Amino acid sequence: MRWVTTAGRVMVVLTEFVVLLAFGSRFYFDKKLDDLNEVIVQKQAQIGAYAEVEANMRKVLAKQLPLEYFQTKGLHFEERMNELAQIMPSGTVLDSVSLTPERLAIAGKAQSEYGFARMLNGLKKMEGISNINLRDTGFDQTSGGVKFNIQISFKNG
Repeated sequence: MRWVTTAGRVMVVLTEFVVLLAFGSRFYFDKKLDDLNEVIVQKQAQIGAYAEVEANMRKVLAKQLPLEYFQTKGLHFEERMNELAQIMPSGTVLDSVSLTPERLAIAGKAQSEYGFARMLNGLKKMEGISNINLRDTGFDQTSGGVKFNIQISFKNG
């Protein structure tokens, strides 16, 4: 009987020890959880602070893509403009020139109908041209020249 009471006391003491240990560990784990939540809030603030920087960086990279394309594949701007300068008759004035990898758009005024015809003939003979589209032509009554708007498409984009 004495053994049972001694063993019972030991079991009660051990049970109380486990309960106190569980109670104490709760404070430890609550503190650890609060620390982790605080770290998460700090990291979210850091991420939020970099959101504007990331958005700006994405804009810069998006603007950089066309430049990289033109550096690697090239517009062949100099060659196209040299060809255009060679076929332009004297007295022809270009008001606008727009060059993309797929097309060249020019608008301007030729001094005479003959000059305009020579320019069109020269455009037909340019290499790498797939299509010439006369978007707008007209005779300028005040100065006596031919106004034009031409779109030229290149082969293989």
